[in-house]
Amino acid sequence: MVPLCVVVVLVPVLWVTGGFEERPKQPVRAAGSGLDLGLFAVTVRDARIGLVDAAFGSKKERFLIVRMRVVNKGKETEPLNTGGLADGVAALTRAGKWVKPEQVEGVAGGAKTDVVQPGLPVEASAMWKMGPADAPQKLTVGLRKWTYGHGFTDSTFNWTVDRENDRLVGRLTLAVSEPQVTRPTPRAKKRARKPRVGRR
Repeated sequence: MVPLCVVVVLVPVLWVTGGFEERPKQPVRAAGSGLDLGLFAVTVRDARIGLVDAAFGSKKERFLIVRMRVVNKGKETEPLNTGGLADGVAALTRAGKWVKPEQVEGVAGGAKTDVVQPGLPVEASAMWKMGPADAPQKLTVGLRKWTYGHGFTDSTFNWTVDRENDRLVGRLTLAVSEPQVTRPTPRAKKRARKPRVGRR
């Protein structure tokens, strides 16, 4: 049996030091682990540099691309871009600022899509535009929690995400793969045929 004096001493110590260890605001997660964001279930796959068609014109531009599997856990179809998945995804800049992707593209059932239907998995690509000389070896990505509720002046319940809050469901540091360059295979030189010498 523990003496009473020990208990009396132990309780103030826990109170002063904050008690048991608090959960980190930005828990570190590894690529391939499933993350529950409330509205979405997300599995981040990898990060790479890729060439993507520009918004206007046919010129391709360099983007940092983070590929992820996304499942909509809600009851309504949600967009991949603004107002949807993109609002809860951010990349960490060198200046220490979290920025949302400039665009998100998706593929579901072999077809391109810009929405996530309930229960239908989507292979999504979140993209951040790069400069011509940028070549990062690693990229840190953060995923935020979506909550279901209503505002102070709105009685309608909706899914929302706080982009100003630094608390994350997961913080992932990904190695960035360079784009694969396909080099043309050199053609074999044709041998010159020797002229035939006929008999006389």
